[in-house]
Amino acid sequence: MIREAEGILHRHLKRVGLKHTEQRDTILRTFLETREHLSTDELHRLVKRKDARIGFTTVYRTLKLLAECGLAS
Repeated sequence: MIREAEGILHRHLKRVGLKHTEQRDTILRTFLETREHLSTDELHRLVKRKDARIGFTTVYRTLKLLAECGLAS
């Protein structure tokens, strides 16, 4: 499931002219590992445990991308 979701995100990023980054992959994996509804703040808190360099704005923008490609609603 995670590989399929990564493929969807990577194709979307290419389509809209954005780079594939490890930070976006970390956010996606964290999002998919969580079975409950998350706020952006809650997701950011979980992501920071995996990579302290990922900022709130990166999480927010990546969530927007996930929604655009149908991985989040």
